[in-house]
Amino acid sequence: MKQISRGGSVHPQPFQPSFVLKKKIRFKAVAAATTTLTFNDLYDLWCVAATTTSAYRMASAIRVRKIEIWGPMASDLVPVTVVVDWTGSTTSGSFGKSNRVSDTSMGSAEPAHLVTRPPPGSQIAQWLTGGSTTTICSLTYPLGSVIDLSYELVARDDGTAQSVASAVAGATVGANYIRALDSTSGTNLVPVSYSTI
Repeated sequence: MKQISRGGSVHPQPFQPSFVLKKKIRFKAVAAATTTLTFNDLYDLWCVAATTTSAYRMASAIRVRKIEIWGPMASDLVPVTVVVDWTGSTTSGSFGKSNRVSDTSMGSAEPAHLVTRPPPGSQIAQWLTGGSTTTICSLTYPLGSVIDLSYELVARDDGTAQSVASAVAGATVGANYIRALDSTSGTNLVPVSYSTI
């Protein structure tokens, strides 16, 4: 009997079993500050609680796609400025350059607003594996700012457990959490609409 081929092959096609997710997470600033983001901050974002005081990272690789910031005007209309400084593009590899992007509010109707991506060709524009204290970028923002982080991640599927880099308290065992964007140095940039620890 003649075998009929549909789709050009009689064998199953290769596929990628890993979960690769694209995600945008929103954060709000509870105080004005300049915050340095590290690889550990991004790896710690999505985690699952193992005990009430420990949690494991859910990502095995990450890639930053975009950062967007809105800085609200002060009540007295004094201009405010938001800044993303991609300082890590030179410290994290030999390619790319440091790149600073900023914007300032105008009057009562125009908040400070910027959209920026990692410098092309820099290490921080590539897939990153393994957490570290190496700087990715620094963010400067006023109180009440909204920060959107768009990134991709590969969900950990190798059966290993990698603990988050900073302290955990009050977690529910087995629950998923989104941590503060600056969780390794504080909790100034808290996630919006997510449970957090």
